Amino acid sequence: MKCLFVLLLLHSCGFAADFFVTPEGAGTRDASRAEHAAAGTSISSLFDRMAAGDRLLLGAGNYQGLSLAFTSGGSPGRPKIVEGAPGAIFTSDWSIEKPDKGSTAIVLGPGLSHVVFKNLSISRYCFAIRAAPSKESPRSHLTFENIAIDQVRHGFYLADCDDLAVLHCTTKRYSKHGFRFDQGCDRVALKGCVADCSEGDPVWETKTEVFPFGFILNDGGAPNTGFLLEDCVAKNNIKSNQTVKYTNGDGFVAEGNNSDVRFARCHALRNQDGGFDIKVDHAKFTDCVATGHRRDFRIWRSATLKNCFAGGSQTGLWTQGGPVAVESCTFLAHRKCALEIEDKSTGPVTLTNCLIVSEEQDYTVSIGRFEGAESTVVAKTSAGFGFASPDSKWNGDCKAMDSSKFPDKGFNSARISR
Repeated sequence: MKCLFVLLLLHSCGFAADFFVTPEGAGTRDASRAEHAAAGTSISSLFDRMAAGDRLLLGAGNYQGLSLAFTSGGSPGRPKIVEGAPGAIFTSDWSIEKPDKGSTAIVLGPGLSHVVFKNLSISRYCFAIRAAPSKESPRSHLTFENIAIDQVRHGFYLADCDDLAVLHCTTKRYSKHGFRFDQGCDRVALKGCVADCSEGDPVWETKTEVFPFGFILNDGGAPNTGFLLEDCVAKNNIKSNQTVKYTNGDGFVAEGNNSDVRFARCHALRNQDGGFDIKVDHAKFTDCVATGHRRDFRIWRSATLKNCFAGGSQTGLWTQGGPVAVESCTFLAHRKCALEIEDKSTGPVTLTNCLIVSEEQDYTVSIGRFEGAESTVVAKTSAGFGFASPDSKWNGDCKAMDSSKFPDKGFNSARISR
């Protein structure tokens, strides 16, 4: 009682307090100190009783089979914080053999606001973090930092979350989607996040579900708007044993009712269909890399690409929309063509200061409009461009694809903006 009185006194004086939890609890279990930690089963109720600015500190260990609901947040400038120590992990019994069966680790209640979740690990849940549609009471000002998720159906599955930050979070070995924004999410920043569907495991790739995606802005209801993806990676979104005529599996997806979507320094690597499959108007790509796909950049409407690299795929840039402005980009060793413009494309596609390696020097397959190739250099091999170490499956690291012969053209690491 004395410890609880001190905590209440701290609150009355305006000071934030720390609350401690371990999987089994310890001592008096009043959460006042690590040696008196509350049990993991009390996390949700303890969190809702906390005041704005308080921290809930989770000790190391396995929090087995918990499904947590958070409903009462903090206030502007004083978020509630849920922070895990190294080794703190939530686990359940989800299996890819029955991917649609299983529980949810963290449920974000309607209207939840001003909460920071950081340094947590989540494994073997159907949904790791979920926010159901709640148009009348959207969530706001939530931050997820350094969340490690593996073996799930969905990592993040969010609707109606505004002013959201997802920072340095990783989802690996999922059966369906790494990061899914279902509807009504506005002003969202994803920075340094990784979605790796299979980690290159060929057995896992036979068990994933159809349409595996790394990052998806869905069109399930109200549009998602104002998305910035920086330094994010989407790779190995593959289901290798699909029997349909058109197999699918994409790195980054934005469906058509969304708007204001920007990609900076994002990498799409080895996905079954599209590296970037983008249906929104005015999409912006800066310093992005895509290799190892059917189509590296699949642009359905309008877009600008600056200082981007595409290589080692069937097609570099495909579009049936327009206009598409391509500036200072490199296209290397595509099996079909560097640029593919559908007949019904409204166009134009405009190239400025690009480098294209095409054995046939026929880098378009289209009747669509194509303009501005005067400043672009096309060669049958990469030898004449002076690349340090040309590699069509380059992953974006180092300066291997900078052209020493044409430093003012094509992708160049010196132009990457931070």
